[in-house]
Amino acid sequence: MDLVKITEGATKLYVPDKNKYKLDSSMPVFFNDVMKLNRDITVEILKKYFNKKKFKFLDLLSASGAKGIRISNEIKTSEGVFNDANISATKLIKKNAKLNGLNVTVFNNSANKLLKSDKSMYDFIDIDPFGTPIEFLESSIVRLKKNGILGVTATDTSALVGTYPKACMRKYQSKNMRTFFMFEVAIRILIKKVLDEANKQKISLIPIFSHSSNHYIRVYFKRVNYLNNYSDRICTLNYCTNCLNYKITKKFSKSKRRCSCGSYFFQLGPMYSEEIYDKDFVKNLDDINKTILLIKKESQINSFGYYDYHKIAKKIQKKELSKIDDIIDNIIKKGYSASRTHFSNTGIKTDMKIKSFMNILKR
Repeated sequence: MDLVKITEGATKLYVPDKNKYKLDSSMPVFFNDVMKLNRDITVEILKKYFNKKKFKFLDLLSASGAKGIRISNEIKTSEGVFNDANISATKLIKKNAKLNGLNVTVFNNSANKLLKSDKSMYDFIDIDPFGTPIEFLESSIVRLKKNGILGVTATDTSALVGTYPKACMRKYQSKNMRTFFMFEVAIRILIKKVLDEANKQKISLIPIFSHSSNHYIRVYFKRVNYLNNYSDRICTLNYCTNCLNYKITKKFSKSKRRCSCGSYFFQLGPMYSEEIYDKDFVKNLDDINKTILLIKKESQINSFGYYDYHKIAKKIQKKELSKIDDIIDNIIKKGYSASRTHFSNTGIKTDMKIKSFMNILKR
């Protein structure tokens, strides 16, 4: 295997030479430099959450070990356990650990076999697969300590955002279609699925941080004392393709619901209805990149969804638009909260209703 040495964060890594291998599952050991953002955010979240306390983590699907090696190297109070079914990957993990002077534990096993055979409990478990994380949820959740953190990545975004509704239903048991706030809907559907799996085992999780970046979405969950109101956190999204109005309800209706414009709503979900961030926790994160900076602002706004002003302007046939910052200023002048959102370069997070937002655009 042809390797090159890189530096990411404060960590040195040997990784497959991207000039020699395609970025797909045929790569001898998978490494994606675009996922640096994912790794940066993971390190920052764990630094702030554990706050110099000792913690044990499991990098379940380690591949090159880049994420876990960075955690081990950049957070000295961590104890790292790595696993990958690929023997070449485990050799590379050991090589990277040696490069950074780290003492870590490395397993060469399939993820679920390891979790079922090794009864260890962890303060942080990372699930970052190529595709859907579903098959790893049940085995991972039971290995998470109370107050521990579960990081879940999904790269099958075409299903989650509604491009392929049948795939979304088959994998996540949620009905979906493409909406102008589809990336937040995708996160809410993923959260619902993870909570479903936890609830089966009488374990409660709450999301503390979420983000959508490039080709993937990612959510961090905290294990908490058992919550009896699980169903209260799940909703149906009623979405009108005619006037773009939407609202959430707690139950799926067998009969079609009619929008105030006269058209029928499409009923989407079920999905998670509550906050996808722990606001107080997010406030304490350092502004290490644009994504965190945007999330710190948008997480303070109490709203479900966001408005893609380009897509909405196209719907109302508005060709000339003000700059996004001017639109946000106009919303705030009306007494509402508003900010840019990390979900979309043309997205605006606000508690203003859709009709009022359209009126802002029409001016």
